[in-house]
This record gives sequence, C-alpha cells and structure tokens, in this order.
Amino acid sequence: MPRPILTAEAMRAAEQAAVAAGTPVEELMERAGAAMAEAVYRYAGPVPALVLCGPGNNGGDGYVAARHLAERGVEVRVAALAEPKTEAAIPGEFQRSCPTRPATPQFLPTENSWHSGATAMRPVAREFL
Repeated sequence: MPRPILTAEAMRAAEQAAVAAGTPVEELMERAGAAMAEAVYRYAGPVPALVLCGPGNNGGDGYVAARHLAERGVEVRVAALAEPKTEAAIPGEFQRSCPTRPATPQFLPTENSWHSGATAMRPVAREFL
C-alpha cells in the first residue's frame, strides 16, 4: 500500500493533532529518528555517517537517528549550525543513551543565513569524507 507524502503544512497539522491527543513530542521525535536511521542503514549500510542537525525538532530527529545508527555500530558524527531551540531537540538524551558515545555535536559558527550555514558546513563534510 502506498504511503502518502505530506506537505510541510499537513505534517505540522498531523504532529499537532498527535500532541493534542496526548502523544509526547519526544515520542514523535523518537519514532521519526528511528525511521530515518532505518532508512539510512537500509540504503547505505554500515558506513560512517555525518548527521547534520538544525536547531528545531527536525534537528532533534537527527540526534535520535544518530543514536540509532551508533547503536547499530555505525561510526557517527553530528554537526549542528546552532544550539537546539526547543527542549525536545536538546541532544542530551542522545549523549546519555548512546552506547558508543559519539562525539559531542560540533556546533559550527555561522551567520543567520542558510547560504553561510552551508558554506560553514563544507569543511566538515570534506573532512568527514
């Protein structure tokens, strides 16, 4: 059975409905990160991974995905353009619960634009590859 692809607006509405029905944001983040890690592992296998995390809850999904990949034995590096903006996105749980203890996220200095953020990320990606 095909799964629908939601627009950003439809996804926000679905998340809000789930939270309103009593599902904690952290549980939604755990599910999303676990699914992302599964998809990455199926696609790429046990190769080193660089997870780029933003400051919002999507970044939190990235921390969860990194934890799940590390639990599968994948060498994981996490880079972030900014400190998390929401309580749920803070990577502390990622650090506490990850058995292989990947490095603390590397926060990259950048201006407040995506272009400068992408420019700041290039050296990290080159070093990683």
